Amino acid sequence: MSGDEYFTRLRQTLGGVVEKLRAKGIQDRHLSFGGEGAVSTRKPTVPTDARSEFLANRAMGDWAEQRLAEAIVRVCPEWKVSQYGETNRIAAGHPDFRASYLTGLEQTRQFGKRPDLLVLPVAAAVDANLSARSQAETEALVRQAVAAIEVRSSKFEALTYMAVRKRQRDAGRSSGRETPSFTVKVEDLVIVYRWLERHHVPESYCQVFFDSVFAINFLDIFAIVASGSGFTVETPEKSQEKATIMIPITSGVQIGRATQIPTFAAEHRVTELGRHDAYVVPCGGGFQLDAAATRRILLAEH
Repeated sequence: MSGDEYFTRLRQTLGGVVEKLRAKGIQDRHLSFGGEGAVSTRKPTVPTDARSEFLANRAMGDWAEQRLAEAIVRVCPEWKVSQYGETNRIAAGHPDFRASYLTGLEQTRQFGKRPDLLVLPVAAAVDANLSARSQAETEALVRQAVAAIEVRSSKFEALTYMAVRKRQRDAGRSSGRETPSFTVKVEDLVIVYRWLERHHVPESYCQVFFDSVFAINFLDIFAIVASGSGFTVETPEKSQEKATIMIPITSGVQIGRATQIPTFAAEHRVTELGRHDAYVVPCGGGFQLDAAATRRILLAEH
């Protein structure tokens, strides 16, 4: 569908989204869709340190984005993929971090949350990495995009997880959540919508597990929330206890399977104050995607 049609359909879900989330106790400040965000009257809290867990999670995210981008261009040769989201490597605690962090907040307030990856026609004259470029510098380039992707990584093997839960259920043993979830912070809905309102590029959410890739279009995420069923709102510790929409990955589509599980290597960082942080990063690995399913989800053609 065209970008204009895509955004029109997304906008039509907003009434239900606001109603259903408000009924679940979500504050109105997280439900103000459309236009720039309000200028905060409170001084923003700037992180002052980046510890091992943050560094490890960032490495996982980088790995997931790189492997997904490689897999997409391998099965969809008519496309190229550019890094677009925030990839600032200035760590909290660095003298330049504060200014960089505040600039990022202001850009998001005005223009919305930049997706991690942009998918463009292979003939587009666009660099592989746009993450350091400003909104003004990328505005015309983004108009050439056919799709955008928000990437999330997971420490689980999704297929293994679901197989074990099924065995437990078949054996009559009480088990927890039967599938992993797409996890979307409630506060992200407004800033994702803000970016989509400006650019009209279909955007999807891809969850990269060690053994598979599952994807769901944001049009479907908004529709599920607007329906009032098929999701829960929780406050998981790994999301800093922020209200998070949990949608079973089976509500999306498995678009890929791992061809190789990554290995892990230790990395080490010494802070300005002399603290040593050691963490592991994934190395190697790869995925084979279903080309038809990938195109269908990314282009919102289902």
